[in-house]
Amino acid sequence: MITILITEDELKAKEALTKMLEQEGYALSADAEQGNVVRVVKKDCIRDLAFIKDKVIELENSLFTEKKGVLYKSVLEAIEKPLLEQTLERCEGNQLKAARILGINRNTMRAKINKLGIDVSRWKINL
Repeated sequence: MITILITEDELKAKEALTKMLEQEGYALSADAEQGNVVRVVKKDCIRDLAFIKDKVIELENSLFTEKKGVLYKSVLEAIEKPLLEQTLERCEGNQLKAARILGINRNTMRAKINKLGIDVSRWKINL
């Protein structure tokens, strides 16, 4: 949906824009240091981060007694493969793009793909 607002009233324009963005699921916060700058954050991102944190804690709690001594490694193994696979899927199998999104080196990405036995070809688009 595209809404066009034409007004000379800056406050009215800001209120209308805020209302539209909130309806689309964005959270807005004014940055006091920047004056009229408004920071827009997708609410789902905030919720997803809290959800992930809760799930990691839940995973750690379930593995705590079972994996004493290797808990850190066990939690990372449980998270790493799905994270790499999801990122590769979003990047249509492009390892370089996925590595950049994850903030890791391309060679590290390839090493992790091999170590975890991930088949990248399933996401590549055949033209």
